[in-house]
Amino acid sequence: MEENKLTYSQAVTELDELVKKMQDPECSIDNLSQYTKRAKELLDFCRAKLTATDNELKAILESLQQ
Repeated sequence: MEENKLTYSQAVTELDELVKKMQDPECSIDNLSQYTKRAKELLDFCRAKLTATDNELKAILESLQQ
């Protein structure tokens, strides 16, 4: 899935799936490394999305107070 078309909800869903895979006793070390890398990418995406939304909401609320 391309990062620029990924939604926050899709990222969270994918993170949930990755956690389940990582917790599976049958998860191989090779896959664990790949899953961890993808999880970090998704976490970074979510953090950026939340920060951008927070900044946007603050700006909207500030404009309403003027």
